[in-house]
Amino acid sequence: MGGLPAWLLEKESILLRSSDPDYLAAVDKWLGVLLPKMKPLLYQNGGPVITVQVENEYGSYFACDFDYLRFLQKCFRHHLGDDVVLFTTDGAHKTFLKCGALQGLYTTVDFGTG
Repeated sequence: MGGLPAWLLEKESILLRSSDPDYLAAVDKWLGVLLPKMKPLLYQNGGPVITVQVENEYGSYFACDFDYLRFLQKCFRHHLGDDVVLFTTDGAHKTFLKCGALQGLYTTVDFGTG
């Protein structure tokens, strides 16, 4: 589940990492708790956190849901502000960047092991 809580699967029709309303409601609730706790730790607030990753290797996932990525971007901006540097990370091949990158977020790549 990649860190997602198993109880999300109690609803059989839920689509993880998508704009599924049930999934977004759970994400919104969790980020509404987590992100305000992170805000004082941001560099611009005197903390050590200089950037925040919005999604990890979404371009490798089977979905290509830009509404989901835009939702995340909006949520992170709402809770952390416009000054924080937000980014996504995907594999280094252009096919991964097709669905993992979003305008307004920095796009980074990882290179795997070895």
